[in-house]
Order: sequence, then structure tokens, then C-alpha cells
Amino acid sequence: MSTGPGKALAICLGAIATLWSAAAAGADPPAIPEPGSESAAATVGDLDAAGYDVQLQYENGVPDVPLSQCTVTDINTIGSAGSQPLAYVTINCAR
Repeated sequence: MSTGPGKALAICLGAIATLWSAAAAGADPPAIPEPGSESAAATVGDLDAAGYDVQLQYENGVPDVPLSQCTVTDINTIGSAGSQPLAYVTINCAR
């Protein structure tokens, strides 16, 4: 029994779709920086670049210094990349 070109194409496209969906499902989530490993400004930039909507939470009120002089004490993420996930970043700025 021989398959025609149309059936062979359909089988090939089905195989490609299966491989693509398996690769997408197994994709690693974006890397989350470790709290305190870089400045708060760098952490916010990294999370934003990974697709997160970043929400800042200050430990001691809103600081009067740039985020580059602050440290991150905690990061909590909600959702997954691609569906506008949230990242709550707790920041401490020495006064």
C-alpha cells in the first residue's frame, strides 16, 4: 500500500506539530535572579526582560535614592511567562 504526496505531507506536518508542542511544553521558565545577587535596578530589568510585570514593595517606605543603590530581599512570582506573569520584588534601601 502506497501513500500519496498529500497523505505523506499530512503525516509530516502532524509529526512537526507534535515535536513543536512537546518542545514548548518542556521549555524552561525564565531565570529568576537570586535576591541580593545584584542591585534592585538590575533585578527589575532582568524580570522585565523575562516578561514579568514587576511590582515593587518597599520594606522601609519609598526611598530617596536610586534603585541601583537598593538591594532585593525577596522575589515572588505569580503566573507563567507569556501570560503577563507578575513578580513582586521586595526592596530595601539603606538610608
